[in-house]
This record gives sequence, C-alpha cells and structure tokens, in this order.
Amino acid sequence: MGRFATIENSLTNARAFQLFQLMRQGGLIVIAVALAKAPLSVAQVGNYEMLTYLGYLLTFFWVSGFMQGLLSQYPTLSPPQQQQLFFQSFVVFTGIGLGLALLLLSAGSFLLPLLVQRTSLPYLGIFIVFLVTNLTASLQEHFYLLTNRKLILVLYGALSAGAQVSAVALPLFLGYDFAYSFWSLAMVGILKWCWLLLFVIRRGRWHWSGAILNSWWLISWPLGLYALVAGLNQSLGPWLVGYFFAGDTEVFALYRYGARELPLLSALAGALGSALIPAIAHHLQNGLKDLREESVKLYHLLFPITILLLLTAHWWFPLVFSADYQDSVPLFRTFLLLTPAHLLFARTVLVAKQDTRLIPFFAVASFCLQLFLGFLLVPVLGLNGVALAAVLAFSAEKALLIFYVQKKYTLSWWVYTPWRWWLFYSAVLLAAYFLVS
Repeated sequence: MGRFATIENSLTNARAFQLFQLMRQGGLIVIAVALAKAPLSVAQVGNYEMLTYLGYLLTFFWVSGFMQGLLSQYPTLSPPQQQQLFFQSFVVFTGIGLGLALLLLSAGSFLLPLLVQRTSLPYLGIFIVFLVTNLTASLQEHFYLLTNRKLILVLYGALSAGAQVSAVALPLFLGYDFAYSFWSLAMVGILKWCWLLLFVIRRGRWHWSGAILNSWWLISWPLGLYALVAGLNQSLGPWLVGYFFAGDTEVFALYRYGARELPLLSALAGALGSALIPAIAHHLQNGLKDLREESVKLYHLLFPITILLLLTAHWWFPLVFSADYQDSVPLFRTFLLLTPAHLLFARTVLVAKQDTRLIPFFAVASFCLQLFLGFLLVPVLGLNGVALAAVLAFSAEKALLIFYVQKKYTLSWWVYTPWRWWLFYSAVLLAAYFLVS
C-alpha cells in the first residue's frame, strides 16, 4: 500500500488525466493499426470507421459541454449535493444514450443517408449497445478526477483502453468473424457501465434536485454549442478546398494528409484544461498557479517536438506516407503553428468561473474570420492559404478570449500563463517556420 500511496502522491490531477487521455488515444491508434493489419477488406474496415464516425457526430458536442459543466459545477456544491450530481449525471447520460438508441433504430433510414451517405450499416444494432453504454461510462474518468483518485484513474485508463483494443483485435487475429469484434465491444461497454453503476451506488445520493440540474444545464449548453461550432470550424478547411479546387480529389488528398496538428497535442492540452477546471473553481489563485505550473511542463515537452517535426518534415513525411505526398509538407508545417494557440487556457478560466454564455460567440467569430481569410488568401497562396486561414482564425479566437478574461475579471494572461516561455518558444517556432519556408 505504501508504494501505491507514493505513486499517487507523485501524480497531480492534471498529469493523471493526461495519462488517461494518452492511453485512450493510444488505444484508438492501436485499433486503427490492427484493423489495417487484420484479414479484412478495406470496405469492412470502412464500416467500422463509419460506425465510430456516426457515434462521434451524434455525441461530440453535447458530451463535451456536459462534461466541462460537470467539472465546473462540482467544486461549488456541498458534499451531499456533489453526491446528487453523481447520481443525476448518471441518469441524464443513460437517458440520452437510450434516446439516441431509439432514434437510430426508429429513424435510421433517414439519419444514415443524411449523416454518412449510406442507407444501412452492418453491425449497427450491436454497435448501438456499445455506443449507449460506453457513452455513459465516460463519466467514470471524470468522477475519478473530481474525487482525486489519481492512481485509480490511470489504472482505469490502462484497463479500459486495453479491453477495447483486445475486444476489436483479438477475435480477428484468432480467425473469428468481424461480428465477434462488435459483440466484444458491446460487452466491454456493458462492463464499463456496470462499473460506473457500482460507483454511483456507493458514492452517489439517489435524490433528484431540479436546481442542481438547471445549474448544470445553464453552464453546459453554451459549451456544447461552442463544441458544435468548433466542429464546423474544422470542416471549413475541407470545404474551402472543395470550393476553390473544383472537387479535385488529388488536391483534397494532399490537403487531408497535410492538415495534421502535432500528434496528441489536443489530447494533452485538452486534458490539462479540463483537469484544472475543478481546482480553479474551488480556489481561484491556487488553481491559476497550478495551471501556470502545469502549462510550463507541457511547453517544455510539446514546443521542442513541434519545432523538431517542422524542421525535419521534408525528410520524414514522405517516408511515413509516400513521395506522392511531398506537396503536403508545407501544409503540415503551417498547421504546426497552431501549437502556441492550443497552449493558451483562457477558456479554462471562463469555464471554471461558470461564465460560459458568450463562449460560443468566440467560435462563431473564428468561423467567420476563417471564411473571410480563406477567400482572401487561397487565390494568392493556394492550399497553404487554407491552412494559414485556420491558424490565424484560431489564434484570433484565443486572443479574444484572453482579452475578455482581462476586461471582465482583471486577470492578465501572465497570471495563468508562463508567458516568457510561451513567447520564447513561439518566436523560435516562427523562426524555424520562416527558415524552411
């Protein structure tokens, strides 16, 4: 027990949640590699990818909003109310999951052509079981984060990621039909849901409060809307490519391969931003200090990797993909310039302060700016104009958020940002970019 206590004490909540997200993302990468190596046709793999994409389309925005709202609200409640929030969030997520299942089963003939351009998908019924149960079970890692169970959070991440990889890959490499992978996934989802149910039975307070639910909703809906608009922002680049290059599939492929940020950047930065929401909500000054200290650790990891990848992309990019994608290298280098903006956490401060109503408007402003810059830059710079428009628009969004926090709360960005390191690394990154451009 002493050894486990030592390990847990060496972990921060932010580091534990980052490790969890890394294992989750790593598991998804391993699944993608396993499917490519398995005795499956490209069409069969496409069915799996299409099902997971369908699940993402139906859940990404509202799940993101509710989860961040949960992290913001929990520290402001009394212990009995916190226990009620565990119970109510479990009921809400289970109810929405069952509603999605009913929607897909009853209106699939309408939704599938609309969302994935297919009239039917194999294994849809089995996949719905996994979608519903795994969706609700995603509360578990956030409950562990909120209750400071750092080591269990990491172990749970390793176990759940390993179980999902095994569920997909083992049946295929043992010679079983692909359907067994989906049945195994459904079983993993059910087991995770039961694990969460046991947690709620032990730690939840099975009492309903309309006031708690209403407060959670008021914090969460703007964040869900923000996630939805941010998703539209990400789809704007491919739309601009299609518009300016008349649907040229070769140009589109070059863009898709170049439109890649630093691997795992979003997972690590997003995990840090989410993990520090409860700390900032509980005690502003201490939370901002933690955010600044954890940010600089992330800077020392991610900025050097970004700069190295940018300087060497002309060498390794064609080797990893192929020489056919050499023209994607300038795009990739430009998209690496998103790293500095990702590592600014003004939105985390706003979520922790439960000031979320205006957050979607910053995403809308970014969308409009990206569209304007796209039409301005693409005729001059070609494909790289699409990438540069995305970088400038996202950076402007982060600058507006920083300005808003400064004006409303008189919190300068250097209070929660290790600004000297940020400026230094950003300057080196820009110098490296212009050196190789």
